[in-house]
Amino acid sequence: MGWRMRDITMPNKYSDEFKADAVALYQRHPELSYRQAAEDLGVSQAALKVWVRQARRAAGKIPTLAPEAAGQRPETAEEELARLRVEVDALRADKRSMRADLDRVTEERRILQKATKYFAAETTW
Repeated sequence: MGWRMRDITMPNKYSDEFKADAVALYQRHPELSYRQAAEDLGVSQAALKVWVRQARRAAGKIPTLAPEAAGQRPETAEEELARLRVEVDALRADKRSMRADLDRVTEERRILQKATKYFAAETTW
């Protein structure tokens, strides 16, 4: 029986505190790329990406792959339909709000264009 790579576990090289500090540093400085932050910390880019993703998932910012993985039961068709209807209603309300904002901004722009023409014609140097 031969050995396989997945049978070998790598020792945990970094403490949980170091990982949390690395994630916090990366999140506090959005101008840093993964590469730059990883170089500053002396870790691999892939490790930092994994830590950030794990932290985001733990904070609920990234959904888990399957409801079963999070200890939840799968959604029934009725529950999914109800959830989607609520989402559609929210999106329609957002659309109405955005349409009203667009109409208001379009009217303001039209007024400003007229005012610009008026003052440009009035001003003679």
